[in-house]
Amino acid sequence: RAVGATRIAVSDVNRNRLSAALARGATEVAVPGSDDVAGEFDAFIDCSGSSAAIDAGVRLVRPAGSVVLVGMGADELKLPLGVVQQRELMITGTFRYANTWPTAIALAASGRVGLDDLVTGEFGLADTERALTARRDPHSVKSVVRPALAIPVNASGG
Repeated sequence: RAVGATRIAVSDVNRNRLSAALARGATEVAVPGSDDVAGEFDAFIDCSGSSAAIDAGVRLVRPAGSVVLVGMGADELKLPLGVVQQRELMITGTFRYANTWPTAIALAASGRVGLDDLVTGEFGLADTERALTARRDPHSVKSVVRPALAIPVNASGG
């Protein structure tokens, strides 16, 4: 929404995350494999890396639309190439997305995109493993590891 999208559909196996998506501006939500979302979209952004999610999402993109693959899944996956060719879709893969950081930071700094309510768990560095496994909690959205801010200084002052 912050960059002009008017129809935003989100798919997830976790119904709590779907509720969070609606609260943050999604206009439609669906459980994968359902027919809850219909019609065509200008763009599809996959953050899961799931072959099934990518297949389903690509089929919802309008002719000359865009597909962005963010999620890290298997090295190879099934892609509905006939749909891609017939609709002349533009597919882009992204990794570590350094070119998008300035835009994301500006949106967050301006307040147009709020991030605080996405954090459902904060952990110290010693609890990093707990932070990584917290994603299995159905009420978890994002966990943050906050290392100690104090940095030891050696005797030479460096």
